[in-house]
Amino acid sequence: MDTEESSVLEHKQYAESIGASGDNVKVRKKSTVYDVEFVMLGLEGQERIHYAMPMRVMGYDYGTYKKQYEDNAAKYKNAKGMTEDEFLSKMKKTDKLIPVITIVVYYGEKPWDGAISLHGMLNNPMEMLPFVNDYKMHLVEARKNDLKLHNVNNKDLFNLLESS
Repeated sequence: MDTEESSVLEHKQYAESIGASGDNVKVRKKSTVYDVEFVMLGLEGQERIHYAMPMRVMGYDYGTYKKQYEDNAAKYKNAKGMTEDEFLSKMKKTDKLIPVITIVVYYGEKPWDGAISLHGMLNNPMEMLPFVNDYKMHLVEARKNDLKLHNVNNKDLFNLLESS
């Protein structure tokens, strides 16, 4: 799949164009049994620690979801066969998006000491964190042939990669 994503964020008197490009490939996995797409897998290679990486991954994933939504919404030119809420949403209640999983592979020499979630990048009292949405990234740390995984179960990750 194309690794380029872009969108425009608008808020009253402010607009910003956002472009993002993943380092590696995005793979779509389709079930041969159920004839549905299960997952879109993105790989992001990092030689250096990037202290804003959870936010970058969040942006990549958002761009992929946004593209899926826009492609789906393009099917609905009029309200025929849709409820008012569906037409307003440009999405039927039964429409579903394909899950997106982005894995960051860090192969630098130093141990990863950056955040592995959005909460790790925030400067907030602990009492506020339950009210702030978090975004966790999947980090594979492959340093000195000692594979460390964060925010994901090793076995499940390798089963997913094998099936992809």
